[in-house]
Amino acid sequence: MASGLRCFRLVHPAFCNSLAALTRPVSEVTLQTVRGRQNDRGQCMAYAAVPVRHFATKKAKGSLDNITVVTADGKLALNQISQISMKSPQLILVNMASFPECTAAAIKAIRESGMNLNPEVEGTLIRVPIPKVTREHREMLVKLAKQNTNKAKDSLRKIRTNAINKVKKSKDKASEDTIRLIEKQISQMADDTVAELDRHLAVKTKELLG
Repeated sequence: MASGLRCFRLVHPAFCNSLAALTRPVSEVTLQTVRGRQNDRGQCMAYAAVPVRHFATKKAKGSLDNITVVTADGKLALNQISQISMKSPQLILVNMASFPECTAAAIKAIRESGMNLNPEVEGTLIRVPIPKVTREHREMLVKLAKQNTNKAKDSLRKIRTNAINKVKKSKDKASEDTIRLIEKQISQMADDTVAELDRHLAVKTKELLG
């Protein structure tokens, strides 16, 4: 039994971290610090990744914080490579002066965020007009939230399969009963995470549609 518990500890932490990442807001994820940016202005590309819980029709400025841009130094949140401010209730300003090489990538990420935004650029200053929130826009956000939830479930299935495969490869270190117990626990954790994803989606759908 002791050897089985050691086997479980080898698989369980990584599995837990992977499950937690599926529902963790971008703002809670530790992002890589930019290093050597003064000497190495690497290329950047857009990476729009907005968790379901951050789809919103209010607090527009905060919603941009969760848009992610992939730089030469890794994935960075938009608010880490720019200064985001509200010029007016209808206009957000994104100042890319600190990372001018990422301006084009930031614009693309904002456009592809699924928030119906059409940014305009003036040098390193990105102007983001806030569109009127229509029923059509709300329904589009719900559709996008469902798509993100399904992607998370696909990732979860892969994580579950990989974790169980690792456990099965440890049969020489634990009894069959222990292996079955671990597999059952992994499946239960996966099922609980699916339920949590569905709960987030239901809450967000109700919030968006009113």
